[in-house]
Amino acid sequence: MIEQAIRYILVNDTTVKAITTRCYPVKLPQSPVYPLMLYHAVGGIEEHALGGTTGKSHSRMQVEAWSNVSALEAKTLMKAISGALIDYVGTVAGVVIKSITAESRPISGYEAGVEAYRYHRDFMIWHTE
Repeated sequence: MIEQAIRYILVNDTTVKAITTRCYPVKLPQSPVYPLMLYHAVGGIEEHALGGTTGKSHSRMQVEAWSNVSALEAKTLMKAISGALIDYVGTVAGVVIKSITAESRPISGYEAGVEAYRYHRDFMIWHTE
């Protein structure tokens, strides 16, 4: 699955790993330890041909960088995430990744409910599973 592949890339990237290896799908864990990353699918399409599906997909994933220390720490983590993902090519967890591009600029925010800073960015992944 593409979600497992994205998580693997993030937690094994040297620059990201120097900041954190905490990476969760969809939502914050209860009593989170920061900094951390979240990822979730936000769209995409499967490629079809006359004979049916081709096995190729274009998945849109949103990745978030969180910090309870500062916006700068969240921004630094997002920069590391972007460096790990943009232009990545390879096979991870049975997923052949042909290309990853950024589909948005990093967007910042503050979540008062958990008193944490957040940057998020969408990435488009061309892959086969």
